[in-house]
Amino acid sequence: MRISKKVPLILFFCLLLFGQFSPVGLLASDKNPASAPKDSSSQKKVYLEYADEVAGGEMIAPVARGEKGFLEPVRSAFGHVKFVETTTTVECDTATEFLTSRKIRLAGHVVIVRDTVIVKGDEGYYYPDERHSELERNVSLYDKKVLLNSRHGEYFSDEQRGIFTEKVSLEDKKSTLFCDSLVYLRRQAHSTAVGNVRLLSHDDNSVITGGYAEHFNQKMFSFIEESPVLTKLDTAKNGQVDTLLILARRMEAYRNPRDSARRINLIDSVRIWRGHLVAKSKRAKYMIDEKKIILTGKPIIWFENTEATGDSIEVKLKKTNAGRVLVEKIFFYTDSFLASKDSLGGALKKFNQLSGINMVMTFDDSLRLTRTDVYQQARSLYYLYDKETPNGANYSSGDEINIFFEQNQVARIKITGGVEGVQYPEQTVITKDLNLPNFKWRASEKPVRPKITAF
Repeated sequence: MRISKKVPLILFFCLLLFGQFSPVGLLASDKNPASAPKDSSSQKKVYLEYADEVAGGEMIAPVARGEKGFLEPVRSAFGHVKFVETTTTVECDTATEFLTSRKIRLAGHVVIVRDTVIVKGDEGYYYPDERHSELERNVSLYDKKVLLNSRHGEYFSDEQRGIFTEKVSLEDKKSTLFCDSLVYLRRQAHSTAVGNVRLLSHDDNSVITGGYAEHFNQKMFSFIEESPVLTKLDTAKNGQVDTLLILARRMEAYRNPRDSARRINLIDSVRIWRGHLVAKSKRAKYMIDEKKIILTGKPIIWFENTEATGDSIEVKLKKTNAGRVLVEKIFFYTDSFLASKDSLGGALKKFNQLSGINMVMTFDDSLRLTRTDVYQQARSLYYLYDKETPNGANYSSGDEINIFFEQNQVARIKITGGVEGVQYPEQTVITKDLNLPNFKWRASEKPVRPKITAF
């Protein structure tokens, strides 16, 4: 039996009451002795507020794969459907309630609202007794500060818990998180993401990818594990693209400036690539607002034929007028050492060297070294040439050493404070191993840049 054309609800329920298509009669039918009504004490009442048409009858209820379905009574509503279960309102194009198994099939423009949470999808089921919705295709959950999208989603209203799978995205004020599957805990403002995780920052255009992540919306904090990779693209006004690439075992992103400085903590086996610059350390911090990277735990930096170390290293970045973010200075703190392979050394493998307590390297916008300054217990060893003919070596020490470069070549050296020096003839250079204390050439440790596409 079908009742059409905006039937008043009172008439619809009177028809049910007086047996025109009574669900009680259907439930008692001998066709399905296993389909007895559930305990009514736990059942939530569902009230139909509006529909263009309503109808009743029998259908085989959908069941899980491998299970056998049974015939049970149903009542259906068509067109601009709206029904209410306590504090939950559901709207859709078509709704079919299975009266025995206590689930409601929803189809077309599904919208489920409870408090400030709005769940949408193309079709699915609502289980009123559990206040549980399960939707398919174009699924979304909106809750003031959070927007979640996926192909499949479940939401448990009482627990305030959601499970979303297939092309999942979660967006808040500071970032967007993409993954294969996600568990969202609304009460704790906490999400767990698994599979092809990608965290995009809205502030600095950086992307962190990995296999597993947890995101805390209110704290604006996330961490990513399982081979995380940070990628930051900088595009100049002329279209030139440069990439900052960072790898570590774990990354922690702090995006709330009210609690602490916005930063990304890089933990264990850190490796960094930016243009010709390569670095590695045990730990690092990428300070977003201060535009610097701090490396600790046996850090080392390679730049073309040069490598440098210190107890800690700070890479200072700058943004140019053309819109690029470049390396401006590199600070080396405590036990600083720099070694550069001499391009004219030939088979002798000569290395120009600098050491001291602290050191600073300065670069131009083309990432060419323009100046190196060494402070406290400064020492230098560099090789001399008459044009391209080897002409010995010079050892110098002082309180401070300043080396100025032009076109990547040493143009001038200035030494101040307690200056001492020794000139070695070429014959001595050939027969004697000249190196500063603690010299070690570590080119074999230089990480190879992986081929990674994060966008």
